[in-house]
Amino acid sequence: MKLLFTPEALSSYNDIKATAQREADLIKDVLKDTFAHPETGKGSPQALTGALAGLWSREYGFCRQIVYQILPDEVKIYAIGKNVLPGGAVPASNFQQTSYSEDEYRSVLAQMAANRGKGDTPKVGIFWYSIGRNELFGLVSHPVDDYSKANASDGRITCSELHEDVWKKEFYKQKYKGDGTGLFVGPYQDKPRGRVFYNMVDDTYEVACGKWLEEYPQVYDMVLKEFNLPPEKTTAKYAVHWDIGQSWR
Repeated sequence: MKLLFTPEALSSYNDIKATAQREADLIKDVLKDTFAHPETGKGSPQALTGALAGLWSREYGFCRQIVYQILPDEVKIYAIGKNVLPGGAVPASNFQQTSYSEDEYRSVLAQMAANRGKGDTPKVGIFWYSIGRNELFGLVSHPVDDYSKANASDGRITCSELHEDVWKKEFYKQKYKGDGTGLFVGPYQDKPRGRVFYNMVDDTYEVACGKWLEEYPQVYDMVLKEFNLPPEKTTAKYAVHWDIGQSWR
């Protein structure tokens, strides 16, 4: 298996290497993955359609793609750079958009209307804290009203999302769909983090964190505000799982 470039693609790559080394490193990383397994892996590889049928694309940044062809004995790179897909071409997708019936339409509008004015409902979920920026980030929150007793474990309710899974997803978006910079760097457990629970038995809320919260107590007020938690019903809880550096292992 060979990795080949068209003259235009090679020229684009060399220009990027000469002017934007970080972008060139991202391209190199995605190219290696493309060569190893052309149809899967980094950069959301997707087959193109229409006039570009037979070609594939991968992303290595916002509006930046690598367009290539998979042949029996080689992977041929046709284009590299920003907005290289001509004519607004988009990756292949198999879907058909249909209309709601009148009854269905009234039903979905009624469902949305029922949620109006509930933006201040208390929420459960997860978060990280950036010491440098003094702000929460990576928030995942869901209104408590979205849950029922069937969702509770030992009387407590929280979101199903895990820190490690959210971190992987955001890290990927940051690296391949953004400019590569951001807060999602390193292991997920190495930044202050926590989780909000609702205790159905006591009708109270718990902000579970590591000992780091004692050093940055202002975070507690940030969480109360962000998750719309009633202060009189909320307490801070400690568990080693949320200490910096701690995880499931």
